[in-house]
Amino acid sequence: MGFSRVRFNNFRNIEPREMKWSPGLNLLTGSNGSGKTNVLEGINILSGWGPLERGTKTASLPTWDSGSVEVQLTGQLDDEEMDIIKVKLAGRSTMQLNDRAINATNLRWRIPVLTFQPNDMAILEDAASYRRRLLDMILALIVPPYALRLHDYRRGIRQKSMMLRKNMPTMAIDRVLLPLAVWIWKMRADAVVLLSECMGPLDDLLPASVELSLQRGGAGILPNAQEDFIEALAKNRIKESQMRVPVVGPHRDDLVISAGERLAANAFSRGFRRRTAIALMLAASDAVKRKLGKAPVLLLDEVTAELDAKGRELLFDALQRREAQVFAATAEPSIEGFPGAVYQVSKGKVTQTNENQ
Repeated sequence: MGFSRVRFNNFRNIEPREMKWSPGLNLLTGSNGSGKTNVLEGINILSGWGPLERGTKTASLPTWDSGSVEVQLTGQLDDEEMDIIKVKLAGRSTMQLNDRAINATNLRWRIPVLTFQPNDMAILEDAASYRRRLLDMILALIVPPYALRLHDYRRGIRQKSMMLRKNMPTMAIDRVLLPLAVWIWKMRADAVVLLSECMGPLDDLLPASVELSLQRGGAGILPNAQEDFIEALAKNRIKESQMRVPVVGPHRDDLVISAGERLAANAFSRGFRRRTAIALMLAASDAVKRKLGKAPVLLLDEVTAELDAKGRELLFDALQRREAQVFAATAEPSIEGFPGAVYQVSKGKVTQTNENQ
């Protein structure tokens, strides 16, 4: 499952033409600003995720003389149906599958994609938001209502934040948030179990086995999620009033990554922290495949930059074994021994440099 071809029309700085892709590994090379990330972002949008950075405008002024001002992405899927996806980016985006309207949730199920950016390589030591994002990406693909319920929860948290800033009582909004928080905690706990099971076969990437667990945001006092949320709110009522921010709930969750009795971020060297991040990405891919029965397309933006030669070898070998379509972007002029199609990106023009792949 993947994209056999994609056409970019007036998208960012990418040359408006149709590009054919390998069903396996695709490496995009080029200097910073050449357009590599724009290619990944276009594929990300075609799969129902939207821009790589939240809040980024998808429409753009034409930089090539294409004869049209319409901003559109078109992709053909590499399977028996050979479905055609079209996304128009003028004003409010519209998505179509075989010329029929489709929503983002159904599109993500039709062509599952997982995207990892440079900051994801520091997932062990960086902010908890990056670790939550990993769980949320997996769940948005394998649990259809997850993205909508997470959106509703976040909207409720924004409303509660506004009420706290105005010194308004929050009991009513807390009652609305309760079932959403409990459901999200349940889904994330299940995702952690699934991710842990998929980490098992990846020991060759790690210096030691790791354990994954979910730390409920501002809670974790009681085993029952509903009772835990209620108890944590009661204990933190004064704190929330003083800080004027919500401190209890899934928006403060963390995926705890441990090696023995220590956090992996403290136990592992920088190189092995990066390899652990790679193992988490691969485990996420395996988790999605286990639930959906099809491997997700992987978009990897500069994730090899901080890997040594051995780490890159292990990564490429692991990717080949999964038989999934991969798009990897790097600013390195070349990666010796890359076992797939290699494309040079320069000023938005994409050219394959090893036509035999």
